[in-house]
Amino acid sequence: MKKTKNRPRFFDNIIPSLFFLLSFLLPSQLGKHFFLGFSYLSGIRIDYLAPTLYLTDILICLLAVLYFKTVFSFFRSKRVLFFLFIISFTGIYAISVPLFLYRILKLVELCTICAIFQEGYAKNKKSIIAGFACSVFFQAPLVITQFITKHSLQGMWYFFGERYMSLSMFGIAKATMQDITILRPYGTFSHPNSLAGFFLLIYVFFLTNKQITNTVLKYAVIFFCSLFIFLSFSKNAILTYVLLTVWYTIRERFSCKICSLARLSLPIFLAAVFMFAQTDPASLEKRVTLLKESLIIIAKSPLTGVGLGNYLLASHSFPIKYPYFFLQPVHNIFLLFAAETGLVIFVIALFFFIRFIKKYKQDASALFVVLAICLTGLNDHYWITLQQNWLLMGVIFGIIVSWHPKKTATV
Repeated sequence: MKKTKNRPRFFDNIIPSLFFLLSFLLPSQLGKHFFLGFSYLSGIRIDYLAPTLYLTDILICLLAVLYFKTVFSFFRSKRVLFFLFIISFTGIYAISVPLFLYRILKLVELCTICAIFQEGYAKNKKSIIAGFACSVFFQAPLVITQFITKHSLQGMWYFFGERYMSLSMFGIAKATMQDITILRPYGTFSHPNSLAGFFLLIYVFFLTNKQITNTVLKYAVIFFCSLFIFLSFSKNAILTYVLLTVWYTIRERFSCKICSLARLSLPIFLAAVFMFAQTDPASLEKRVTLLKESLIIIAKSPLTGVGLGNYLLASHSFPIKYPYFFLQPVHNIFLLFAAETGLVIFVIALFFFIRFIKKYKQDASALFVVLAICLTGLNDHYWITLQQNWLLMGVIFGIIVSWHPKKTATV
């Protein structure tokens, strides 16, 4: 942004400060939920169906105002307009139009944050990297203490999104190792799997990003992100972590053979230890059930889908065979997207996605980020359904695109 003689110095610092705050607060879920008529199923209010105004949404709006020309130029793109138009057209067939419109708004927000970070990363790199690092260090005492004490801390952590929990609560995520019951730490996330996926992406970004020259900071972030992933006991994230770490080590061909051996053997050893822990014994059965239901939903509305954000409304008609209320989106982002938008839009989105991979396949960060999202997305839904993971995905993709030649409006 160009400086002017009459502008107060405050405005010279506001943009880096906003980038830092947004990067730092991405793991938080401080927000106001609005439980409307469509947010209830069987008399139970469902967070997934509640429109929510988060603090991070407000920060994105402020940045969008300051980067108005960039955002406007991004949405003038024929490809972006075409994609948004055809998705909006399917709203005619949505089960709940208001819920569909809310998810369209979230999609626009994702595009906005991608455009902002694409344009602003180069000038605000230090603020963004510092924000990511501080968010990791801020989560560390919370995650570790939750793991040790087997309950939430509350206090100031409540305002960052920590939910009240204890080992004795029904439905809480647990793991068992050698007859010892462990609370899987949530941090400020709604589930340990979401926490693991979020910090897996941060881990991959720092591991493959050669622009981060502060070695101490880089490896401190890598260490804590690795710790979070293992303590989460998310087998999906742990397996992806090991695969990507081993592949990156082999791919880079480090000169230090002992270091390379340690990089290869340590993750595999730790994964072997944590993978033996027993989590939800019905986890696989539930995932298979949800997968079958998603295929039925796709078969019923193959062209138009059920509408963005409307998956749970469609799946609510299936009988629940468990003695408790169990309603979750299918644990596969590809099937979830296909069920909500229809196969036509799914194929178009897949075409753009493949073009992105081909364009940036020589970029290690782009390749490993895509793999991290796809591999974890095959067995979970948080990249589409949860605020923290959704926004981080937009931020990281925006940064990756910023590393390559582009033509965008300046701020």
